[in-house]
Amino acid sequence: MAQPVATWLEKVHDFGVILEQDGKVHCMMRVVNTGTEPLIIVKAQAGCGCTAIQFPQEPIQPGDTATVGITYNPSGRPGQFTKQVLVTTNTMPQRTIVEISGNVIPSDATLDEQYPVRAGSLRISQSIIPFGELVKGKNKTLYLSAYNASTDTVMVTVMGFKPHLRLAVVPDTVPPARVTALTVHYLSDKAPLWGLNTDTVMVFCRSLRHRPTDGPVGMAVIQVMAQVIEDFDSLSDKDRNDAPVISVDCGDRIDLGTITKQGERVTRTFTITNRGKRPLAIRRLWVPDGEGITVTANHTEIKRGKSATVTVTVDTSRQQGDLLNVPLTVMTNDPVTPRLTIRLVGIIDKQ
Repeated sequence: MAQPVATWLEKVHDFGVILEQDGKVHCMMRVVNTGTEPLIIVKAQAGCGCTAIQFPQEPIQPGDTATVGITYNPSGRPGQFTKQVLVTTNTMPQRTIVEISGNVIPSDATLDEQYPVRAGSLRISQSIIPFGELVKGKNKTLYLSAYNASTDTVMVTVMGFKPHLRLAVVPDTVPPARVTALTVHYLSDKAPLWGLNTDTVMVFCRSLRHRPTDGPVGMAVIQVMAQVIEDFDSLSDKDRNDAPVISVDCGDRIDLGTITKQGERVTRTFTITNRGKRPLAIRRLWVPDGEGITVTANHTEIKRGKSATVTVTVDTSRQQGDLLNVPLTVMTNDPVTPRLTIRLVGIIDKQ
């Protein structure tokens, strides 16, 4: 029986890696009429508006070749894509599916929204990994996603390993327009400080084709932050009744008054007393960095009814303004008041 036959020379086209900012991409799918009657393409439909199709309206004569043009618009569509086009002809069978695919590297504007941190061609989702509060002895794992915004495969490495930080990048070899994950496993029992711990992790990115003469590799700094706290929830009623109790003789502030000599070192002391039954442990005396303030205690463990003297020294040459208002945090094993804030206040007369 005489009839048209559609023989497709291409049914699949891979655009590979394309850049969103380069705009639309186009390919041609060829079909040959290997039958004995004219071949008619009745219609061609795509699944969404991002794909446009052009096909011949006139019949394709036996032995002739025609093309179906497919245009893909990557604007606002970063990442991998696969699109199918359904072509209907006057043949048996009537329907043929052709397919396009590719991987879109987002534009800088899109990347800045999703991956604002740069390490060369590697884009990272955020610059801080906040673990929040971690009970001493508990572990926690968090992740950052990173995207290879180049057309080359890159190697990703990480530095900043410490006893309380375990780091990994999986996978560490990232093809173009693909995502990897930076994993940080936090072991709070090995954290060096009670309270706020801040660590720096460095992420490096280089192309597999990178040579020493190509210059430095991409690098980004990630901050890892965690508040290491004591577990008081597991205490029994007896433990709470016998617990240490902190008391200070300075109230909630230490007033240094008016300091008339710029660069003068001013010292004040206050007393911490244990009003409870069991020993009071001073876990940490903490002031923000860069304020020129040092805090020391003559004892870090205070027995029942005993006291420790805390010395506060302020280097006024390190103060930027005229007013001193800095929090001093006292961390102890008192389950009722594990953190006590004392404000250091004063006036620095620079005249």
